[in-house]
Amino acid sequence: MCGIAGIVEHDPRQKARDELQRMLDALKHRGPDDEGTFFAPGVAIGMRRLAIVDPIGGAQPFYSEDRRVVAVVNGEIYNHRELRRDLERRGHRFAGASDAEVVVHLYQERGAAFADELSGMYAVAIYDTGKRSLVLARDPLGIKPLLWRRVGRGVAFASELRALLAWGDVPQLNLRALDRYLLYRTAVGEETILEGIRRVPPGCTLLRHADGHVEVLKHQHPATILGDLSAEEAVEELDRRLGRAVERHLQGDQPIGVLLSGGVDSGLVLHYAARAMGGSLKAYTAGFAGFGDEGEEFAVTEATAAAYGVPLTRLELDPADAERHLLALNFDIDEPNGDPTALPLRAVAERAAQDVPVVLSGEGADELFAGYPGYDEPLVVDRFSRLVPRLLRQALAGSPLPGRGLAARSLMSLRDRYLGIGMSWQDAERQALYLPEVRQALQGHRPGRLAADAFAAAQAQGHDWLGAMLQVDREVWLADEALLKLDRLTMSFGLEARVPYLDSEVVDLADALPWTYKLHDGQGKWALRQVAKRHLPAEAALRRKRGFPTPISRLLFGPLRDLAFDALTDDTAKSRGLLDPAAVQAALGRLNGRPSQDGRMVYVLLALELWLRQVYDSAAGTDAPRAGYGS
Repeated sequence: MCGIAGIVEHDPRQKARDELQRMLDALKHRGPDDEGTFFAPGVAIGMRRLAIVDPIGGAQPFYSEDRRVVAVVNGEIYNHRELRRDLERRGHRFAGASDAEVVVHLYQERGAAFADELSGMYAVAIYDTGKRSLVLARDPLGIKPLLWRRVGRGVAFASELRALLAWGDVPQLNLRALDRYLLYRTAVGEETILEGIRRVPPGCTLLRHADGHVEVLKHQHPATILGDLSAEEAVEELDRRLGRAVERHLQGDQPIGVLLSGGVDSGLVLHYAARAMGGSLKAYTAGFAGFGDEGEEFAVTEATAAAYGVPLTRLELDPADAERHLLALNFDIDEPNGDPTALPLRAVAERAAQDVPVVLSGEGADELFAGYPGYDEPLVVDRFSRLVPRLLRQALAGSPLPGRGLAARSLMSLRDRYLGIGMSWQDAERQALYLPEVRQALQGHRPGRLAADAFAAAQAQGHDWLGAMLQVDREVWLADEALLKLDRLTMSFGLEARVPYLDSEVVDLADALPWTYKLHDGQGKWALRQVAKRHLPAEAALRRKRGFPTPISRLLFGPLRDLAFDALTDDTAKSRGLLDPAAVQAALGRLNGRPSQDGRMVYVLLALELWLRQVYDSAAGTDAPRAGYGS
């Protein structure tokens, strides 16, 4: 695990070593144990290392035997043993025992198609000195981040945006990405919040050829062919694959912990890890004390940990903790993120890093097995449509009567109405929020099309209606919000987070299961819950989706109120030329302390403003960022 960065075809008048060092210094938190660099004419590549596998012999960069190919790798390759055996039979010689060293030898065999063979979480950069080409590859689900930008003929890449801000001029704000951020709570998609800085898409390899031409290739992983499985066979196979996935994710030479909430996902991870490791495992949980049913959540988490004899560290956060973590987390995440569950996640990552360098997380289970509320909404709409004639539904949709929202949705296709989980400021609300010049610059921009296009692509690939919904959330939400947040908040403390549910074997099985094995009687994760009933205490196996609870509406109405009002209404915020101060003030005025969408929407604005101050303003060296209206 580490942070990687590099520059290819930099301006020869600039000092490549100094530029690369600034980039690596910006990534030091990702790799506090070591630093490695490679320099050639016009090329500077480096990494910061967190030593997990082969701490002594796994130093990077990795080189081919003839030194013509050099690679830096962030992440873990879980099938490295099988790959190593095959490569050694082909005559390759390895310098150490690191899992990531297989990458450079695999590239020698397969060229740009090397990533087709990999199973794991990774962001890879390879420089081929013979071809003078740069190869960037990212794992299929985007677990590990990888960004890049052009300046002239030059290309730079890095694990985090902040490292790219250490090279070249600071770009303008990307208004299209800002528009997506306000809808999705994060700037999803290839474009980031800054113009010209892009993400390597999940499951893709980016080639920068010697002539400067850039192309992007999609990885070609062979699909797993499964016959029709009975419900009992599906549960049995899921149990087996999850157990193997967790065991693969335990690789390394360091102690390991589990981020534990009171539900099925992390509870099963704890079960399989405890079975494999015995008493050396530790667990960590967090929640806000005195805000509702967090006491019940802690009780369930403690019962799960106790069932396996795993010591549990329990963090009961208070309002002072909320403000401290809020003021730090948007800098840590490195890009604007409007999900308030980042508050307890940051707290638990900070605490776990004091004991272990690696934690396992239950991230990804909901997007594979339909765990979020709302996945049964098409069934509800379908029943309503069968019971109520279309003309009556049309009349109801245009009336002020109860049920008008359901009626309106029944008149739309699922593709048009499903934007994914966790939406924030909708179209009309965003339009009212922007100043006129921003509204004009964004005329015709429809960020919801990102989800609609992903839905259509999933249907074209043969997914059923639920499969298409899950694919939207996997493509639009998982990599650029949930996994980005997990990666940044753990790595900010030099802590590696692993996600066993996103193991290729588990993903393949989830994709092959019919929707009826995921959604049953309105409750998601049916097959996963059947597995949980085998292993977990009943209160955990049957518990609804929770995660780390965050009462953001009550926090913003109470202990975070002054911070929110000050940050969103002072002269710095007003001078940005982005949002209408009256609209922002109105949103703040709707806060009343009760759980509501208003609290989540205000948090999205607050997270953006704090990121602008802590990251962008600092990098730009200005009091307020440039809006880039002409883009």
